[in-house]
Amino acid sequence: MKENKLLSPAAIFLLGVNSIIGSGIFLLSGKIYEDAGIWSLLAILCAGLSIFVIAFAYANMSKIYSKNGGAFVYAKETFGRFPGFIVGMVTWLLGTVTLATEVSALLTAMKMILPNLNSLLIGIIIILALGIISYFGSSIIAGLDNLTSFVKIVLVLVFIFTCLWLVRGLNFSSPNLLTASSANLGGFKGFLSAYGTVFFFFTGFSFLPVNAEKMKNPAKNLPKMMSLVMLTCLAVYLIIQTITIGALGPELTKTLVPAATAFSKIVGSIGIPLFVVGICFSIFGVIVATTFNTPTILASLAQAHEDMPMFVSKNNRFGTPTWAIILTTVCGIALFLSGNYVFLSGLTVFMSFVQYLSTGLANIKKKFLLIGIGSVLFSLVLLTSFTLSVLILGLGILILLVMIYFVVKLDDDEREKWLKEHQEKSKGADVNTVKRL
Repeated sequence: MKENKLLSPAAIFLLGVNSIIGSGIFLLSGKIYEDAGIWSLLAILCAGLSIFVIAFAYANMSKIYSKNGGAFVYAKETFGRFPGFIVGMVTWLLGTVTLATEVSALLTAMKMILPNLNSLLIGIIIILALGIISYFGSSIIAGLDNLTSFVKIVLVLVFIFTCLWLVRGLNFSSPNLLTASSANLGGFKGFLSAYGTVFFFFTGFSFLPVNAEKMKNPAKNLPKMMSLVMLTCLAVYLIIQTITIGALGPELTKTLVPAATAFSKIVGSIGIPLFVVGICFSIFGVIVATTFNTPTILASLAQAHEDMPMFVSKNNRFGTPTWAIILTTVCGIALFLSGNYVFLSGLTVFMSFVQYLSTGLANIKKKFLLIGIGSVLFSLVLLTSFTLSVLILGLGILILLVMIYFVVKLDDDEREKWLKEHQEKSKGADVNTVKRL
């Protein structure tokens, strides 16, 4: 019975594709074109191959540590509690920043059809409402995830097969990358900016190892499926960006949702609202799933991985961690208010950078030298792509986490007391069960 509940390789593949293909390629294709012109295609390829190497680093560690947790398990088991705490909190923050980013993405897309939308107020209401709903738990998440996966696949296929005929070769002419570009940044600096932005397109892959224990034979299936997912998403991104450039050319930088604009050239003015609604539905599915999954990461840091104060992991009568939900909701709102969609996507990549770097170093420690060194180098290249505001906030968060760690250490006595009481309750429950039998 238990085996039937575990995720099959096909389910892992669909989960991975749905986690990775999100708002990025639909809303940021104009941004990377503005940065690097047609060389944005090369930026996608280079970033995709870099992520592929990093994914292998995760795959190596998943063969050694097949339990839930991903990067923060690898860091803790390899380097100890302090690095594990920092990476664990960054993993939770990655989910929280993703929540804020996707809400911002949703509102950015909606502005295509509702330009006078009060984004700040509606964004806060969405995050608060989902936080309240998650307090009571929900059984609709799995169904919603499957439905949004289907919508996402349909969107991609419809876009490719309807807009392929709009591609014009003249839209691919561009000056030399290293000397000049049609982009605002221009040259190699523009290429690096686009390269860093494209990493946001792939950040969802790091959530796959977090659910390793829910998979059938994770040591074998997770590495294979991660590789297949990465190659699939890379191919989809290259195709969509190629079609968008070929269909719109320089107009690509003048629209909030380039794919919707291209689609409207085929079906008329109704194409924009239709496509935007589809994108919004897809993004909302990611928002809901992130809202429900992210608090469990924080709760597990306290309970299973013993890296947070125990009260954070305590469940309410609905079986959900109250304080983890509150902290996730409050931080999600604060991050949402900290900047626009482009800024938040950069902050998401920064949080991913910390995970990538720690996992690469763990690979080196475990003698996977080639993959480990490659992961570390590709991670460090990302530092050149961050804006100053992203670097300041990201480093500020890391410094704050270091300070929090020493407060958490003082909670060891409370943790031991809680664990002892929890074990006694479990034994008492087992005894009562035996008596009833």
